[in-house]
Amino acid sequence: MLFMAVATAAYVLLSSISGRQDQASRLPTLRVPVGDLQPGQVNIVEWEGRPVIFYRRSAGDLATLRRDDARLLDPVSDSSEQPDFFDRIERSATPELFVAIALGTDLGCPVAYLPAADTAFQGKPWSGGFVDTCRQARYDLAGRVYRHQYADRNLLVPPYSVDEDTVTLGR
Repeated sequence: MLFMAVATAAYVLLSSISGRQDQASRLPTLRVPVGDLQPGQVNIVEWEGRPVIFYRRSAGDLATLRRDDARLLDPVSDSSEQPDFFDRIERSATPELFVAIALGTDLGCPVAYLPAADTAFQGKPWSGGFVDTCRQARYDLAGRVYRHQYADRNLLVPPYSVDEDTVTLGR
């Protein structure tokens, strides 16, 4: 009887692991042209029932991301969801293009692009990023969340690849 219980538990565990791998490999793909997206521009598409935001970063945006900002909750993306091989600061396959699920990590409300402004946010000028449309949680241009807000996780970065001027979501 003990052998049957152990065998059943092992079967369930192995089935769940292989089921996750099968599910990830069956993720539908979507090809999105991004060649016309200029620095500072945003494009939002729907994929798998969720909005996905595409943002073309400028050289200035990249310089801002690389600066140490103590206001960020998870600046090196230690507890973030993004493909393992992506840069942990830029959180992207290529530095100039940011792709993320455009839903806040607090209540799942849509996020919108909020350009840089001289108005202060947590004691410094706002350098641009994304804002949750429900409770106004803010994320930088790599989707990293700021401290002292309702949201406490960085934006989800889905699996994707870039081939010249096209992003393929889902691989």
